[in-house]
Amino acid sequence: MRALLKEHTILYVEDEPDIRREMCEYLQGYFRDVYSAADGREGLEMYRRHTPNALLLDIDLPYMDGLELARKIREESKHVSIMMLTAYTDTQMLLDAAELKLLKYFVKPLDLPLFKETLDRLAKELMENAPEQICLGEGYRWDTNAQKLYYKASAISLTTREKQLLSLLIKRRNKSLAFEDIMAHLWADEMDREVSVNCVKNIVSDLRKKLPKESIKSVYGKGYMLQ
Repeated sequence: MRALLKEHTILYVEDEPDIRREMCEYLQGYFRDVYSAADGREGLEMYRRHTPNALLLDIDLPYMDGLELARKIREESKHVSIMMLTAYTDTQMLLDAAELKLLKYFVKPLDLPLFKETLDRLAKELMENAPEQICLGEGYRWDTNAQKLYYKASAISLTTREKQLLSLLIKRRNKSLAFEDIMAHLWADEMDREVSVNCVKNIVSDLRKKLPKESIKSVYGKGYMLQ
């Protein structure tokens, strides 16, 4: 179950540099990408830039504490998985945290065996709740519900076939997608139409201009891959 985390991303917010560095190294063994921030404001900025699938937040943070950060993120996403770290066992703080529908509330120092068990729960939760927002890097994100591409807060106009292609590439992310599969998907309603490889290449060329540089990799003699 834990191996599924390699398809997902996490944001870790901690103001102590040594702890942050060590924990990031640890998390890199489980997640595809690990983002980090040193305070609440930076954490919110990093969340909006990368839209990670999971969050690990310290409560005691400069500028904006972890609870407030979690509240702001909850306003933007009901499904992102949130784990909280704290040195406190204050009853009111626990009650406040409960309202945020956290996956887990850890008391420092972090118990690694317990954390590993929680990672299994996290993997199951992520599998059951497909992400609304998929990070494509450099501020670009794909909204799976709305089927829209965004750069930061601005929507990017896509043609119907560009949307279909991007959605297909995301489903097969980091895997080669053959020309034939793309043709069958994009022109499924026009099976009697003669479609050439050049038609696919033209759509890929247009879509590349609307995504981060080198997002779509050409796979020689086969097709394309979204990285």
